Amino acid sequence: MSSKSGSHDHQATGESLLKSAGLRVTAVRLKAIEVMRGSRAAVDAGELAQMVGKALGKAADRVTIYRTLCALVDAGVAHRIDAGDRVFRYSLTDHAHCSETQHRHDHPHMVCDTCGTVECIEDAEVIIRPKATSGHGGAAGRTKFRVTQQSVTLHGTCDRCDGGRKEPDRHASKSVR
Repeated sequence: MSSKSGSHDHQATGESLLKSAGLRVTAVRLKAIEVMRGSRAAVDAGELAQMVGKALGKAADRVTIYRTLCALVDAGVAHRIDAGDRVFRYSLTDHAHCSETQHRHDHPHMVCDTCGTVECIEDAEVIIRPKATSGHGGAAGRTKFRVTQQSVTLHGTCDRCDGGRKEPDRHASKSVR
């Protein structure tokens, strides 16, 4: 995903994020950034509309919220997460890997299948490499392409829904903490 903006500062003000992304500064956009920055989990458009409306002291127009989210995603300021339940959630991107010409958002997301919370796992690294194979083409026979976007979503149960359990689940193959 390319970004219209130059390098980003994740701790920048909402106004500076919008300006550096080439977006108009509006009260709704500023509040949307503030809400996403203050949320521990990604939020869906309905939740964002409620929180922005509460912060502005009046109901937020849903069409404006959707347009705001699309503009923020297109500019690389926010990202849209598909948790597989037909409800897109949004959060601010981490700009540690941005350049003047490309925005990268390479960390995985954890989806709690009990409560629906979607959280970024920002301290994880996703590495994909070809399997070592013998015969039948393997990596050498693979069509070459350049990856421009990746999305890794892990499903499980968050600590809050799991009662803070520390012992491993005998049915789970992986645990991310």
